[in-house]
Amino acid sequence: MRRHITIWSILSLVTLGAVGSAAAAQHAPYRSYRSQNELRIRGGLFTPRGDSQYWDEKEFDFFSEAEDFEDFLLGVDYRRRLGARTHLVVSGTAFTAEETTSYREFVDANGFDIFHDTTLDIASGTLGVHFTLTGEGAPIQPYVGVGAGFWVWNLEESGDFIDFSVSDPFIFTDTFEDDGAAFGWYWVVGLDVPLGDQFSVFGEARWDYADDELGSDFRGLGELDLGGREITGGLSFRF
Repeated sequence: MRRHITIWSILSLVTLGAVGSAAAAQHAPYRSYRSQNELRIRGGLFTPRGDSQYWDEKEFDFFSEAEDFEDFLLGVDYRRRLGARTHLVVSGTAFTAEETTSYREFVDANGFDIFHDTTLDIASGTLGVHFTLTGEGAPIQPYVGVGAGFWVWNLEESGDFIDFSVSDPFIFTDTFEDDGAAFGWYWVVGLDVPLGDQFSVFGEARWDYADDELGSDFRGLGELDLGGREITGGLSFRF
């Protein structure tokens, strides 16, 4: 099911701005962070990019496109301080989405649409680096980052399909599935708003780039683009 990210983005920016303004209004400098470790929990929306043969054919044959699979994403980050403005980041994310769709050009003998469900699960484990663009005492701290790792995925389509391999095509019910793992990379921009020496809230946008060759029940359908855009926000704890 498609969800609009605009409201999420506006609410995130408003929240960060409000917290940042309140922090700045205290007129008290933050102490330098002495904690070397940081745990971050984040959640938000992931929108698949759909830049591959599988997504192109899905959009051509069915009332479906990659953006229809926009859904909730959950992520966990461990950051290790390497310097005043540099952090090593180990990240894990999990995403799942389900969409019901039908053929664009074909219906059954009674004139009804022919439906099937598509479920896409993606999880990633990455290693990266964040660079903070301001000093540690700033009330709002923008950062940029880059990283790489592995994306694990599972794709399933279940429901009614048309067999076009025979001279008299017919409708059948079945389930098709494939899974795999692929190397990929990402880049990220974000804002961190300290709430003290131990806690902060943050929001970030991250762009993932990964794809894998389909096989098994989807053999011959080319590559599956696993990348897309993450818009997330969350809470961090330094220890």
